[in-house]
Amino acid sequence: MMPLDERWVRPYRLSPMPRWRLVCFAHAGGSASFFRDWAAALPADIDLLAIQYPGREDRFCEPCLTDMHSLAEAASQALRGYADRPLALFGHSLGAVAAYEVAIRLERQAIAVEHLFISAHPAPQCQRGGQLHSGPDAALLDDVRRLSGRPHPLLEDPAQRELFLPSLRNDYRIVETYRRAQPLPLDSRIEVFYPEQDPEIDLDEALAWQAASLQPLHLRRWDGEHFYLIEQRQALFDALATALLGRRPLTSPAPEEPCR
Repeated sequence: MMPLDERWVRPYRLSPMPRWRLVCFAHAGGSASFFRDWAAALPADIDLLAIQYPGREDRFCEPCLTDMHSLAEAASQALRGYADRPLALFGHSLGAVAAYEVAIRLERQAIAVEHLFISAHPAPQCQRGGQLHSGPDAALLDDVRRLSGRPHPLLEDPAQRELFLPSLRNDYRIVETYRRAQPLPLDSRIEVFYPEQDPEIDLDEALAWQAASLQPLHLRRWDGEHFYLIEQRQALFDALATALLGRRPLTSPAPEEPCR
């Protein structure tokens, strides 16, 4: 069987001496390839990795996961081999709480996640729940159309739609059944990207992420709906680069031994 890190992590850019490794987690129904072209847009000293959930793309033949615990446990184990440089995690929607849960597990293993970017999702204690994952296909697909705000090719082609539905339904199950009544506060800096026209999150739910960090929360407002990060692509890259490169990491990797 393929090693865990090779199944879960897509290293879209790895360099010898990066200042940061940015690890991205996709939304429900999304995949690692959503982030592939970010590598060419981000500064060269930020490595780019993305987590590939099972049941899609090159992991299509693997069973989909149905709970956040299983997802976070496997992803955190897969990332251990990349922790020789400062780590930052970015998660959008479902990926936001997945990134938070992975950060908890990495911190327990004495691996610091220095910066956690939370995009378009309420804090753990403010989860809205839902039953779309157990309802009819039509309702599930209508919700995807509602959030995307644009034509979705996978939804319009019946054959592709049938392939897409199992992973989408299980992703919705993960996020709709996720519960954490009281967040575990991290040492990580948390920066919340809050799209002001997004029906999936309000300002109070965004500010509630403060309970998940021991450091002051940073809130960045965006003009846009749930997928603001597509319309404001370059502004998003600029925000990530400023946050990561505009200051020194909390910890630095041990200096390498000189060549002999």
